[in-house]
Amino acid sequence: MTSSPYSMFGIGEISYGLNGGNAGMGGVSLGFREKNWLNMSNPAGLSAIDSCRMYAEVSAFAKLENYRSGGSFNQTFTGNFSGFALAGRMVPHWYAGIELKPYSSVGYYFQTEQEVEGAPGSYYTSLFTGNGGWSKFQLTNSILLHNLSLGVNIGFLFGKSENNETQSEISVSEELSGQAWSFDFGLQYTLQLQKELWLTFGALYSLTTDMEMDRTQSLSDSELKSNDFTQSMPRSFGGGVSVRYKKLTYAFDYLHTQYRRLKPTDSRITYADTHEWRAGMNFSPKGFSSSSIWKRMDYKLGVSYTSPYNLKIQGHTGSSWRVTAGFGFPLLNGRLHTAIFYDRASFGIKVLEQSTAGLVVSYSINELFHHTKL
Repeated sequence: MTSSPYSMFGIGEISYGLNGGNAGMGGVSLGFREKNWLNMSNPAGLSAIDSCRMYAEVSAFAKLENYRSGGSFNQTFTGNFSGFALAGRMVPHWYAGIELKPYSSVGYYFQTEQEVEGAPGSYYTSLFTGNGGWSKFQLTNSILLHNLSLGVNIGFLFGKSENNETQSEISVSEELSGQAWSFDFGLQYTLQLQKELWLTFGALYSLTTDMEMDRTQSLSDSELKSNDFTQSMPRSFGGGVSVRYKKLTYAFDYLHTQYRRLKPTDSRITYADTHEWRAGMNFSPKGFSSSSIWKRMDYKLGVSYTSPYNLKIQGHTGSSWRVTAGFGFPLLNGRLHTAIFYDRASFGIKVLEQSTAGLVVSYSINELFHHTKL
């Protein structure tokens, strides 16, 4: 899922923007509603789907990652499946769905060289490797009350990671595993201002929860100690708005996440609360089935900016930004959404700079579920 050295800390690198039709729009979701897209990041957005159809969606990604620290440069390629979702209307006014997606990822491999204390000119090499991550399975429920939609995500986080440090023939390993519940509450309110002008407001609040963690440390395959502890997961809240006029939709989100609640597992880092802004647009010609492919496609652009980054490394506070572009087109009995993105995170040249270019592909298929409206 990743090869970022940042992922060696805590529960790894938080995953976002790697699935769904809105990946090409900078990941906007809080105030965004679309009839033929699954939006489960804000559970209230699920009620926007066609009430007579059942939807299934699968996503995958590939990305080229570049890292620079001082005079060193490294490049890696990663890719994987990044989500599965199934949703539809259960009874009048009630929509429900399930989703499985990555929550965070651990994956790194790098070496450092340090001078031996008391022996100038002599050096030793340390090798750091890690893998694993956490996934999130969630049940989404949304209630539609005329112009108001209310929703809740009930999620379960689970996973494990392994971190290793090797010097000569000595190897120190740490294995983390844990699970936790999560709860997201969302709402959206839609107003029709003119015949073809719609305005939607959205809000999201995620409750903080505690993850029960188990940590096992070993030295050269001999277990040293094992202990349990509790990790406080971040709380987040935010709002968004979207404007749809004829064939154009504009959307804007703000999300604040309180990562400071996370307990550092390494003395070199601390966590910082983040402020994230996302903006995106979508153009849908909405042609007939007999129209050319160009008139049946969606065209998307987006940008997001996060400051500060959720990690503070050796006192350095960083930031990150992402630009996206994509399109969607009909394929068989569904819709294929594609998005390309470029993002960059920096803590200053003396620490580490990261840049990533990637591709996200999501295929959504739908079938008639209720042949007549109930």
